[in-house]
Amino acid sequence: MIFSIASSLLLGGVAGYGYLKTNGVTNDADKIQRIFANAGWTKKEDGETKTIRLRRRRKIENGMEYVYQLPLGFDRKKVDTDVLADGLNTKKIAFDITKVKFNKDILKQIKQLKGVKANKQVELDFDGMLKIRVYENDLGKEEWSDGLLKGGWKVPVGKTQQGKMIYHDFDNRKHLIVAGATGFGKSVAMKMMITSLIMNKPDDVTFSLIDLKGGPAFARFKKAKQVTEFGTDNTEALEIIQKVKERMDDDYRKIVEGGFEDVIEAGLTKRHFIIVDEAADLSESKESLRLLTDIVRKGRGAGYYVIYATQYPTAEAIPMQIKRNIPARLCYVVDSSTASTVVLDGAGAESLPEIPGRGIYKNVKQIILQTPFMSNEQIKERIKPFEEEKHELPRTPSTEDRKHTLVTEKA
Repeated sequence: MIFSIASSLLLGGVAGYGYLKTNGVTNDADKIQRIFANAGWTKKEDGETKTIRLRRRRKIENGMEYVYQLPLGFDRKKVDTDVLADGLNTKKIAFDITKVKFNKDILKQIKQLKGVKANKQVELDFDGMLKIRVYENDLGKEEWSDGLLKGGWKVPVGKTQQGKMIYHDFDNRKHLIVAGATGFGKSVAMKMMITSLIMNKPDDVTFSLIDLKGGPAFARFKKAKQVTEFGTDNTEALEIIQKVKERMDDDYRKIVEGGFEDVIEAGLTKRHFIIVDEAADLSESKESLRLLTDIVRKGRGAGYYVIYATQYPTAEAIPMQIKRNIPARLCYVVDSSTASTVVLDGAGAESLPEIPGRGIYKNVKQIILQTPFMSNEQIKERIKPFEEEKHELPRTPSTEDRKHTLVTEKA
């Protein structure tokens, strides 16, 4: 009887402690404070060590938010998400009460319980106070549904840990840089954006698609009536960019002559998107980059928007003139903090979990999110009503093609 009561109390105590640990009630704040101290995230002032102090905490969706006051002069960039996550994701006991037998071996059973590593996710924010959000579970994958469409020039870019779907509004933030290693969602995201824009604005949107990987990502859109140009190499890319720039200059001149500041004020409904996949290959053509930079700079006023994507984010692949004119970025997993800095102006993307669609969206602030996955079958079903037969005209030969061509001029 005594053993039964004692074992029940012990079991209840372990289960209760396990519950509190699982829900982050007892010691996440203490762990964070210890991580601060062990990492040396303190500030010396008048010979005294000033520490980061917890001011308040609150329950949020799927976790807790801790708000800290930093010592004066403390460099908040020292606080590292990875260090916090590693410290919080220590092993905990996985305790299943239904599998415990109430007998004399109960203590032995408890000793044999295996440790399981926690899977908490950490986000940092700073608005004068350091906010650390600790989420109990990972975001998981996000599947596409037509209910995600909001109309207009908005496309979904991903769901946050708090369950909010984030949208990129091209009429607000005209252009977008997309980057990430192969297989982690860059091309899938762009295909989803193209499909979303066609579904939102089938009669007002047109595209110039440049796929410098040879065409596999965008080939499925070639027959869509909204696609006016399609290219797969640098020669075709230059021709397309030249055409688009000529049309943009003409449209921009008409808008300015009409006394308007931009396409929105002029009340024009048409928008043209020039989308470049694997823009690193475009860096070989200085003329293409010069023209594209001008489209990025002036296109915002004329309704010509650029999505510039690469899986090799280097300073050469994303020139400074392009970056300066495209503040909005969407970055998936990359292989180094240097690559992350090229895209986001800071580290972070190299530490994302290797989950396709997990990325960081930067508009004003950086947000970790999960991009909805739209399958090729879903794309085909939604694009089919807009397909039409097209007859491709012979491409004008480039100077490289004219080795045996006779060129005459009128005197």
